[in-house]
Amino acid sequence: MSYRTARRVHVLLMSWLTLGFVLGWLPLVRSVMDGPSYQWGTTFFGLGFGGAGLSGDFWFAALMAALGVAFLCIGWRRPNGPFRIVLVAWLALMLADTLYSVVTAPESYRFQGDTLGIDISLAVAVPALKAVALGLALWWFQWAPALPVPPLGRANFTLMAMAAALLPVQFALLSRGQGQEAADVVGVLLTMTGWALFSAGLGLWRNPGPAPRPIQAI
Repeated sequence: MSYRTARRVHVLLMSWLTLGFVLGWLPLVRSVMDGPSYQWGTTFFGLGFGGAGLSGDFWFAALMAALGVAFLCIGWRRPNGPFRIVLVAWLALMLADTLYSVVTAPESYRFQGDTLGIDISLAVAVPALKAVALGLALWWFQWAPALPVPPLGRANFTLMAMAAALLPVQFALLSRGQGQEAADVVGVLLTMTGWALFSAGLGLWRNPGPAPRPIQAI
């Protein structure tokens, strides 16, 4: 696998992680900023977790958000070595959890977002996408060369500063809403945007130029 192919696969896998972990980041942010008016719920191998505000299983939301931050930081900045096998193991675990949910209760495996008015079945699309992501991670783990990681530059810090700057705006919107108001909708969209900016800030790399030609002695 060439460097450019390995880099593209890496970006795809990290984008998939960014999308997946936003579902862990959202409950944490909304539980803190919305308070008791926000209720959330999820399952993991048949075990139910949920809460309202800081009550209930808030620790689970905090754990998933912390895992998301860790995966993004290590995955973007340390993509070689142990991260690759950890990524394969995580994606395999997530696929197994999804298959368990689909087999045991296919009718309830849905994405429901009351604030955005979303309610769609995920019983076919998500297992297929997670299987593709796992296969891609296995291929990347087995064949990708080590990737050089440039240091963080001005563009990286600008994107992460933009993500941080959105937090007070998110709080102003989410703390005044009651779960399904326009302020909540905008707050949720800004939360997702901030998460994407944070990930992009960690992952924006400068592609290395062509290798210098060796100088031949005359």
